[in-house]
Amino acid sequence: MKIQNEKKRKKGLVLKIILGFIIGISFGFGIGKMVKSNGSLVNSIEKSLQQNCNCESVIVEDRAIGIQFNKLDGFSNSKLGITLINPSYSSSAEKEANRLNRILKKDVQNFKSVDFITFNFKSKGRTKTVKIKDGNIL
Repeated sequence: MKIQNEKKRKKGLVLKIILGFIIGISFGFGIGKMVKSNGSLVNSIEKSLQQNCNCESVIVEDRAIGIQFNKLDGFSNSKLGITLINPSYSSSAEKEANRLNRILKKDVQNFKSVDFITFNFKSKGRTKTVKIKDGNIL
């Protein structure tokens, strides 16, 4: 009787280990695929901004995938921080950020998956930050 119970426990343990391994591998592949697709999305955004922004350079400084919470900005699933070095725009930074946001919506496939963008307009001694959440300036 004791031997049968030990065999059942060992079988149960082996089954749990195999099941955990299968779930872990599936989860790992899913995360890898999500990170790879996000990388190509960020590259597309950066390329579009370089073509449409009147600035010296575009730097993607910050990107995050997954549920985040910030007291000031609220909940988001995907964040992107972009710095535009020495931008040239005729009106305000808010209008320029709106213009760039509209261009990105039009040019970049799956852009709607990014729900929070921070544009940092850096010029000599000045930095202006504009935050856009779900297409609206905060």
